[in-house]
Amino acid sequence: MELQASTCHLSVERGVDASRVERELTAMWAEMSAPEGEGQSAGVVRACVLNLIVYAASGEEKAEADELLETVVERHPCRAIVIAAEPDSAEARLDAYASTRCQISTRGSKRICGEQITIEAAGAAVENVATAVAPLLVPDVPVFLWWKDIPHEEDKLFDRLASTADRVVIDSSAFDRPHEDLTRLAEVLSRGEMRLSDLNWGRLTSWRSLVASFWDVADYRDSLARVERVHIEYDPPDRAHESVAPKAMLALAWLAACLGWDVAGEGHKLEGRGANFKLRDREGRAVEAVLSATDDVAGRDGWITSLTIETASGDEFYVVLHLDERKLETGVRRGGRADVGRVLNYEARTEGERLSAELEILSRDVVYETSLALAARMLAAAG
Repeated sequence: MELQASTCHLSVERGVDASRVERELTAMWAEMSAPEGEGQSAGVVRACVLNLIVYAASGEEKAEADELLETVVERHPCRAIVIAAEPDSAEARLDAYASTRCQISTRGSKRICGEQITIEAAGAAVENVATAVAPLLVPDVPVFLWWKDIPHEEDKLFDRLASTADRVVIDSSAFDRPHEDLTRLAEVLSRGEMRLSDLNWGRLTSWRSLVASFWDVADYRDSLARVERVHIEYDPPDRAHESVAPKAMLALAWLAACLGWDVAGEGHKLEGRGANFKLRDREGRAVEAVLSATDDVAGRDGWITSLTIETASGDEFYVVLHLDERKLETGVRRGGRADVGRVLNYEARTEGERLSAELEILSRDVVYETSLALAARMLAAAG
């Protein structure tokens, strides 16, 4: 669906004046509500079902956010407050723009519109952005923070903005220090002060569904009750080539958490091209988990390429990615036979659709938090 936008620049030499921003938006709405002519009065519906704060740390990130917001506005008319930050700039600068985003409608019908306030901050002014954002939030609707960057420990602005949000959205595939960043994120969530969505976790939905489907087959359950080894292959992350991809860590931790496994005392290794973890199942039996990086292939940054479960009976249950066909396939090798199970399309949803889906969730994701905590314990055990 096409969108149209109108924009007004706001001079903010003395900071962001929330009352002036509201006046400018009101004037823009009044102009847009004017009759179309020839006796036709289309008008607009000014809608706001949520506040969405977007933090982008570069011009490229902001451009991507603007594009994705077109998809978001179709499902969630909102007030989007986009922060385009240049924290390393030597010059302190603060600019603001007010815009409306409307679904293009047929002549004579009303348009559903949201609005966007863009704050461009540079240098020392970035530290004051949280103060500027608070009075711009629409009351009585949820507040989401989409942090389109890496929430490192030194990011005080992240902490301030997150404290105002009902839910925070991040993407762990962008982590440049995956092991440290996953560990810190687990620590933050353990305090129970933040409800969080990870777009990278959403990309694992198809994998988790297919792996879980093995336990749906009654004939497989006896064999699956004695898992001895899990092997996950992944494409190395572009930003941290020598680290295990966050998606692979989350997939392993999810499987371990679901099956009641925990971290064994010793024998863990983090290597340049993967990792080896020693786990224990509910009966105290040893389970080996091996994560291996494949050759780096363009277009699959940090993706899982295969997941294989090996049991004490000598059976193998696997899910493999066929990148050329964008499909996931399950299979089972038992008693010298190999059977193909299910085949699913992979990565069918756009990033805008993924973000829109996360904006429908306000509750905590307990499964994600449990999996992340276990991933952090595994990384800590490996040193």
